[in-house]
Amino acid sequence: MRNENITWSKNGFIAYMAPTHNSKYNLFLTYLENIDGRTWQLAKPQGLSMKPNDDCELPHLSSIFWSNLSTDLAVCDDHGNFYILLAGVGLLGQNGEGKPTENGKKNSPSSNGNFPSYELTSYNHTEMIYRDIISPNLTGNSVTRSKFVAFKWLNIEKTQIINKPATFVNTDPQQSQQMPQAPLAYSYGVTQYQPYGACHPISTKQACVALRQNGEFILYFQGEHKVEYHKVSVPVLNKKIVSFTRASIGFDSKRIIATAYDSILDTIFSFLVDIEWGFLIESSKKQKVDPHYYTPKELQTPPKLNLRVFHQMRPRPLLEIEVQSVKNEDAMDIDDNDKNNDETRTTLSNLSSINIISTNFEEENQLMVFISYETLDEITLQKLTTIYRYSITKALDLISSAFVDLGLRKNISKPNGAITYELSLQDKLTRPNLIQSIDTAVAETFIIITYEDGQIDLMDRKTLSLVSNNQENKNSTPPTITTLFDVGFQFPKIERTSKNPLRVSVSPNLTSLVYTEVNNETQQLTLKVLEKRPECEISPKELFITSVGFAFRHAYSCYTNTCADDLVALIQTEIKRIGNSLAKAVATKESNLELILNRFIESIICESHKAINFQLDAFGKDSVDKLLSNPPLQKLLSLQLVLGELQQNSNHVISDLAWIVLNLRSTSFGIMFSLSSIYRQISKKKPAEDSLQDSITRAECIMSLVGNVKWLIDLMIYLNQELLQLAFVKNTNSTDTKLHYKNSIVLPIILSKVPRLFLMYAWSSIGKTHEILKKLHKDLSESNKLFTPMKEALNRYFTVCNTSPLNLSISENFLRECDAYVSKEIASRAANKDRGYALKIEQKLVCQGELSDDLVQIAKLLIERHSINISRDIKVSELFFYDVNWIDVGIAKNTMSRIENEDFFRSKNPVIHIDPKDQRTTIPRLQYNRIECIDALRKVVVKVGDKLNPNLATVIPKKNNNNKLAKLRKCTRCRSVSSVTDPLVFDVPSNVGLWTMVFQRTCICGSAWVNCEK
Repeated sequence: MRNENITWSKNGFIAYMAPTHNSKYNLFLTYLENIDGRTWQLAKPQGLSMKPNDDCELPHLSSIFWSNLSTDLAVCDDHGNFYILLAGVGLLGQNGEGKPTENGKKNSPSSNGNFPSYELTSYNHTEMIYRDIISPNLTGNSVTRSKFVAFKWLNIEKTQIINKPATFVNTDPQQSQQMPQAPLAYSYGVTQYQPYGACHPISTKQACVALRQNGEFILYFQGEHKVEYHKVSVPVLNKKIVSFTRASIGFDSKRIIATAYDSILDTIFSFLVDIEWGFLIESSKKQKVDPHYYTPKELQTPPKLNLRVFHQMRPRPLLEIEVQSVKNEDAMDIDDNDKNNDETRTTLSNLSSINIISTNFEEENQLMVFISYETLDEITLQKLTTIYRYSITKALDLISSAFVDLGLRKNISKPNGAITYELSLQDKLTRPNLIQSIDTAVAETFIIITYEDGQIDLMDRKTLSLVSNNQENKNSTPPTITTLFDVGFQFPKIERTSKNPLRVSVSPNLTSLVYTEVNNETQQLTLKVLEKRPECEISPKELFITSVGFAFRHAYSCYTNTCADDLVALIQTEIKRIGNSLAKAVATKESNLELILNRFIESIICESHKAINFQLDAFGKDSVDKLLSNPPLQKLLSLQLVLGELQQNSNHVISDLAWIVLNLRSTSFGIMFSLSSIYRQISKKKPAEDSLQDSITRAECIMSLVGNVKWLIDLMIYLNQELLQLAFVKNTNSTDTKLHYKNSIVLPIILSKVPRLFLMYAWSSIGKTHEILKKLHKDLSESNKLFTPMKEALNRYFTVCNTSPLNLSISENFLRECDAYVSKEIASRAANKDRGYALKIEQKLVCQGELSDDLVQIAKLLIERHSINISRDIKVSELFFYDVNWIDVGIAKNTMSRIENEDFFRSKNPVIHIDPKDQRTTIPRLQYNRIECIDALRKVVVKVGDKLNPNLATVIPKKNNNNKLAKLRKCTRCRSVSSVTDPLVFDVPSNVGLWTMVFQRTCICGSAWVNCEK
């Protein structure tokens, strides 16, 4: 019995069945969202109605499951109807083409011969793409025995990466790169493995298997192209009446194993299922060479299921009488031992669930079958659960070897029949409560047991030992770290408001859980993160080990592409807990408190870099292209962005550094993508052959860049303003200034390697674009092909560049001088230092925003050099007073998009709001005024209204003739806001492939967008 009521996707979206039967909806979707940078909440749930047709009543759902790619949501109802929703897509053309395929048969294609087309959008938008309707007209309770009793998504045919346990290594304090003050260090590693179990042959396609109560075993699978599903099935038993009431499906090597209990025959059947994939096998090979390969219709051999029962047995008897001999220690040998003191214990048992724990990437972890029984002890009247663990073994060969030899002498060989298997009992495990569900986590390496009272046990599948409440050697250094339970965390206590049954689910990261009670009228889930055990102390050693645990889990989310928002919320909760505890200590001064917590934050960030082997000093000028498409860097910066907002000082230096680099990354990509598109178009035609359509397409391409080019130029202006002010402070020794070396943004950027490389790359991209567009303008003008769209777009672009007080070439030359000088100086200093010196410097700059003593003199020389250049070539007054506050970084910040500078570490306000009646509204990043903010992707102003939440229509008028309203979306983590669609300026008859399409589902920080809809 798996958790079938609540399901988490790797993208961070939680689907759950309605807690009440009288709800307007039977399915809800929610997610964790950041409210103001320091607090979180579960978003108000989005309701969905899943039913066979619009005219029938709303059925009760029986199970829901996200797919392994976390894009497809399988939904089953009590009547056996099956639905698949596709998340993150929107239907193109609401003209009837969007009806899902039904029972494996496609609807009639549209007039152009194509089936429904979709566009990418946020993951909180879903479309139904498949229905298998068994009971179209619902009439009360189901009588067809078509209900699903087991379901399983197949794994993906793709190499997977998972991190190895963090391992303690003995080291000297001087060799510790991440936290020099602690004589501790952990090493990290990764392993790759091939998928286990049956997989769809095409790595981009998905499939699932299911077992109905009536014995029908089904395969639902996608074809070689498109998203539609198809169906094949086979009966398990050749009997007219079958009633499977308990069942489970799992994987062993490349096979599918299923075990099911037939209540009519009172028998537990186990069977093997092999899938013959037909033409999809060959198609997968051909698609590796030609992704658009399509198998001719006459060669499309459909998949086929082969099923055979390999074992059957009776369940345990309902009443068991166990006789235990009790030895009398006082009895003498001559006493009458026939009068023994045997004790009779009677136990009532009932088959409660069947769970198959699939094999995984570790060879020693073979498939296990758990058959659980609810038991009642007659003496203690205690309700227990006894789990019998079985493995699959080859059946014993009953033919004697002597008969085999005799047969060989008579030329009679042993028959080569199919290998037979059986379930072999290994041991049993008794748990002191009734079990609600048994699930697996982290690539099937852990087993999660949820009890009816809300308690949760986490077990290591190798040893079947408890991980979640292991308190042995609680003060020692853990030799390995695989979960946060190894560093002192535990599951939180669930607070019940009634005696109604609970529904509980643990997140894929094993860092939080959600729950609700049946008949909960609010229809909302409650989320809680893990908690530190009360006996855990606060010491440098404990803080470092905790940071390793956080880094390890963050690395897992990076390697598996799993949303880590709940992990970030847990980190913030732990930081706040430590702050509150330290604040109560009389001896803890304010400055000491800030120092301890800031160092803890920096330790988490640095260990997170180490956990995925991302070294800030390992990149050069030829590495920028790799950095642009480096997802781990994006995730590290996103973590730093949010944690940096907790720092007590009002400047949030490390948060601003992360935000700037994330924007430099997206801006550089946008410029180079658009530049490539423009260059590719003009290289196909001569200027004299240019058409109005060509002009419109190019114009939209250029207009999509204007906001980001403006942002980059204004960022460069602000950095120059800081350098000017630092030069003034240096020359006058003034102390009456907000800006100094400790809160400067420009110094960490131009002194650290990765931010400096991004800034140089982006700035040179503007120069290249400017030159190409100038030449294009000249060629089109001479050919008399400068149409109005192109003319307006070029004029807008040149205006942004020419009105800047900065000279592009002079600024680019200064950056090159900085790069050459800083690289030379750090290299010369590192030559005489210990290994890791350069990395320490880079981490101190990027992760702490601080200059080491060795860099102060270098910074002074750069400031002096800049002062000489700038005063010679640029009007200093015009540059200094140029308004760039809208970019919202540095000392001149717009406080509207930030909460008041409350004492977060001492505040009693919770990090996670759990009261459904106290639903907060998001404070968007880059808020311009009360009703407007900056589109974080396009860097243009958009209207958001008075509030920003998914239930408010937040719109901005498009600049086109149809006056449609473009909806907004927001980021669940960094609170950025952006238009769902590109605000096209010109009347484009067809879709234009702009650079923004790469960020259609995810924000520039890498977290998910959510559409803000009515």
